[in-house]
Amino acid sequence: ASAKPKENFEVLLKMEPLAVEVGLGLVNLVERGNDSPLLQRVAGIRRQLATQLGYLMPPVKVKDNIALRAREYVIQIRGTEIARYELLQGHELAISSGNPDHALQGKATHEPAFGLPAIWIRQDQADLARSSGYTVVDGVSVIGTHLTEVIRKFAYELFTRQDAKTFCDRVAQDNPKVVEDLVPKLLPLATVQRVIQNMLRERVSIRDSVGILEALGEAAQSSKNSVLLTEYVRQSIRRGIISPLANAQGEVPAYLLDPSIERAIEASVDHGELNSVLTMAPEAIRDIVARIGRKIEKSETATLISSAGARHFLRQILEAAFPNVTVLSHNEIPSEVKIRSRGVIE
Repeated sequence: ASAKPKENFEVLLKMEPLAVEVGLGLVNLVERGNDSPLLQRVAGIRRQLATQLGYLMPPVKVKDNIALRAREYVIQIRGTEIARYELLQGHELAISSGNPDHALQGKATHEPAFGLPAIWIRQDQADLARSSGYTVVDGVSVIGTHLTEVIRKFAYELFTRQDAKTFCDRVAQDNPKVVEDLVPKLLPLATVQRVIQNMLRERVSIRDSVGILEALGEAAQSSKNSVLLTEYVRQSIRRGIISPLANAQGEVPAYLLDPSIERAIEASVDHGELNSVLTMAPEAIRDIVARIGRKIEKSETATLISSAGARHFLRQILEAAFPNVTVLSHNEIPSEVKIRSRGVIE
């Protein structure tokens, strides 16, 4: 008798950083391998994020799963489900942008990436929906937009030590001295990784890799604390952070923070040798969130300006309740940029 093929347990142990599982009704989106609509969309997302965020995301493993409902899909990070959604057979998703001038017939729902109100409509209604001011998207676009938003949100978790090494190696090709003087002479690779993760967590582009590592080389002479290093790097690449926030007139509309709130946050920070931690009491944190909630809607995209010492921790406090609020420090605003005040949070 022929010997049984040896089972490869290594394959069972391998954890995919990013995976999308689809129900059997969506297999047609992936069955032609790299030529399939979904995998072509994923390749486009990788290009888009590399250009915008400077982050090359890991390959996405797409597979079918018979345990899912026919037209359901699940997005996983390191084997853990992060999001799921179900597409409606024979329908497209009409997303309302502002005040549409025509009410559509269909099944009300929410678009999965941003939670916007939407309607499932039959494909023959798509033209009417577009002319009435809706954005109409097909199944592949729904999954693609959802996946892009999940990756933007969790890019900092996906950015591994190996990614940090690749990031440094890319800079070293043209600027060997920058890397040679920094890692490991001044900083371990783990700290470089942590600083980049801090930036990705706030959706700051890391494309200016030379600028980031040069700033780290300067700041590391006086500190090894990853929070303080991150703030120094952000101030060095501030024009890249500000430009997406400016309006057509070159102004940044922003809310300002009352100095008493800034002082309360700064007084509650413990700076250690390698990290800084906020030790503020939970009720004080809830009070700050409530004060900001009186001025800013939960889903609103807004900019808030605070002191440099409070900025990182204010953003931590607001991350869950106000995911679309960008927090800047006064030191991150170039002299030529005008701030247009939307009010003070008192």
